Amino acid sequence: MKRLLWGTAAILLLSPSCSNSEKQEIIQVPFNEVTITGGFWQCRMNSELETTVPFSLKHCDAAIKRFEQCADFLSGSSTELPETHRFISSDLYKVIEGAAYSLMLKDDPETESLIDSFAVLAAKVQRPDGYLYINHICGNPNPDEMGDKPYSWVVHSHELYNVGHLYEAAVAYYQATGKTNLLDIAVKNARHVNKVFFEGDPNYNGGKPVNQAPGHEEIELALCKLYKVTGDTLYLDMAKKFLDIRGVTYRPEGEGVMSPEYAQQHAPVALQREVAGHSVRAGYLYTAMAQVDALTGRSDYAEALNSIWDNLVSTRMHITGGLGAVRSVEGFGAKYELPNKEAYDETCAAVANVFFNEGMFLASGDARFLDIAELSIFNNALAGINLAGDRFFYVNPLEADGQWGFNHGKTGRAEWFGCACCPPNISRMILQTPGYMYAYTDDAIYLTLYGSSRTAITLDCGKVELNQTSDYPFSGEVTVDVNPGAGSRFSLKLRIPTWADGTGNFIPGGLYTFRNRAGEPVRIKVNGKNVRYRIVDGFAVIDRYWDAGDRVELSIPMPVRYVAADSRIEADRNATAVTIGPLVYCAEECDNADRVQNLAINTEGWGTTCMSTISGGPLDGVRKVICPGSRDITMIPYYAWDNREDSQSMTVWVKNLPDTTRTEKDLERFSPNSPSLKGMICL
Repeated sequence: MKRLLWGTAAILLLSPSCSNSEKQEIIQVPFNEVTITGGFWQCRMNSELETTVPFSLKHCDAAIKRFEQCADFLSGSSTELPETHRFISSDLYKVIEGAAYSLMLKDDPETESLIDSFAVLAAKVQRPDGYLYINHICGNPNPDEMGDKPYSWVVHSHELYNVGHLYEAAVAYYQATGKTNLLDIAVKNARHVNKVFFEGDPNYNGGKPVNQAPGHEEIELALCKLYKVTGDTLYLDMAKKFLDIRGVTYRPEGEGVMSPEYAQQHAPVALQREVAGHSVRAGYLYTAMAQVDALTGRSDYAEALNSIWDNLVSTRMHITGGLGAVRSVEGFGAKYELPNKEAYDETCAAVANVFFNEGMFLASGDARFLDIAELSIFNNALAGINLAGDRFFYVNPLEADGQWGFNHGKTGRAEWFGCACCPPNISRMILQTPGYMYAYTDDAIYLTLYGSSRTAITLDCGKVELNQTSDYPFSGEVTVDVNPGAGSRFSLKLRIPTWADGTGNFIPGGLYTFRNRAGEPVRIKVNGKNVRYRIVDGFAVIDRYWDAGDRVELSIPMPVRYVAADSRIEADRNATAVTIGPLVYCAEECDNADRVQNLAINTEGWGTTCMSTISGGPLDGVRKVICPGSRDITMIPYYAWDNREDSQSMTVWVKNLPDTTRTEKDLERFSPNSPSLKGMICL
């Protein structure tokens, strides 16, 4: 058959076509429809299934006990009241959500039975009208934290935050098992919330609609999930109502946690233009705004979100994707206020950053949002859990001094936390990661996060099977076997990250730029032959007629890159960060036989760096790099630090060597023929 060459690839004019010129909805391929087949993510999934999920379930005893005590109290079989606690139930719900995701990957009757038992318990505790908040149900609230009656202190009670996480857990368990036991509880509560907050219920608030947004956002994005799984537009309408009344019907007055900015209540959300306040709350809010826009097909929040996002990535985000640098408010400070040793960068905030940017991509189709999601996943978020899957970080500073407990220099990773929001949050994110790999429209397939995996996607022109092989993020070599059920034309869109696009920026926003040259360009082959491609919104677009067995080979160079921060970031002046692909590296004391604060890097030494893969031990398979400077500086990915020894120093930003001229000694030491570097790749 005759084919006409046009643009980037061969197209058959009379082929079955998915072509549609109108803007189309971008649909994410659900994580349970993507199979991880090897590489980086298979290791992380295995640790989740084998260690993290069962480990987390064992730490839910206190939260489950509160439900048992409440049920016994309500039945009259006991007078013992449950512990007064605002949010411990939300931690339990997040663990259940993660456990539900694990059931989609591996059958586990014991875990399923545990969740079923909890559903029975929760149904006993839930009021007939749907209300579900243990301490108000049992009549022993702390009025200062929860109000003296239901929904009387919405700004800080966490009543809606808790049930939001219940909705997410219920949706996940329904998707995993088809069971509606938790979903029925969630639906009953959501309808109750709608009545109390937006219609009026004689049993609450004197019968008047509460009409107030919660202090801690979460229910908004959870309602979007409830809508997607039930198809009931009530829940999407509720999500939008909660967004639209924020900063309108109620604004706190005060300082700290009662400042109007703390919970993003200082202005209507559609009029907000900069990030503000508590970073986790902000991330959940922005996620919901992006999701509501995407699900409604409207752009009510687009102007606000784009301005907020620009402000975030260009003035208030750490190079690791960390959000909320300021300890005192667990949130955002002034522009360029990005300390290292004192950085907060809560793990939950990094997870929220992933959710936010995934939502922004689905609403726009722009790959720059995926660049930030990827940055947060591979750096700040994954740093929050050790490689074994059973120790955690709550905060993620970019420097540890080996002395101060806050930045883990003395304490190391924790087994669990009294406020245990972070462990189940990072766990549920990892288990959802396969769902960040592919998306599609009627006539196009997006590859959004690379890694060995397979999936099948149904376009207008038929079913297409994809089999991807890659050692990403340690390698930029990606192979995709494309198998449509019948030959057909559609677009394959391959994400080209900002760090590989030749602009000189590590990420969008211009806050972090490369000191050294870009190196080789990105190359794409189809069936062994180089093809030209066009870049649209950060994707290399290959629009062609595809046959079963077609193979696409994407090569994204991953040299060692030296990065400088914007000079307005005081903490990073006269210092350099090292990156390879999407990974940010750090120097750890156990590799350098000295406090890393004593090290200095040769900023012109990027041409004499060496890389190798670690064999054995906790970091088996991780790529390390050695850089020249005041001494040979060994660096590992930031996500992998504190997996070997506690009570040590670490830094992402290494101070610059005053004299940056490479000496003959440097060149000799970093020669590929040097005995000390045998087996390493020197650049």
